[in-house]
Amino acid sequence: MDSSLNDLLDDVVDDAEENQNEEARSRGLDADAILDTLVPSSVDWKDTVRNHPMMSVAGVGIVGYLVGRTKGSMIMAGLTAALSTALTRQLGDVFEGDFFDF
Repeated sequence: MDSSLNDLLDDVVDDAEENQNEEARSRGLDADAILDTLVPSSVDWKDTVRNHPMMSVAGVGIVGYLVGRTKGSMIMAGLTAALSTALTRQLGDVFEGDFFDF
């Protein structure tokens, strides 16, 4: 009786963990999926990064620098807009309540 109960509980826990992992994958940015779509399937980018880590970091740094130089103002405008929207939303939530009633 105890073993069947333990098996049932293990199945429930496994199902909950699988659902949680699926939700986390759908919410977060999956770098592997993004790179798999950008890099041709004939290139094993994971093996390349594993074999040449310093070159990979240098390559990403150079690409980041070039993108920042060419699209930096657009990136900063987007970040500023996102931050101001979030701040406005939070302030709206604070002022909406009875917190400041005298």
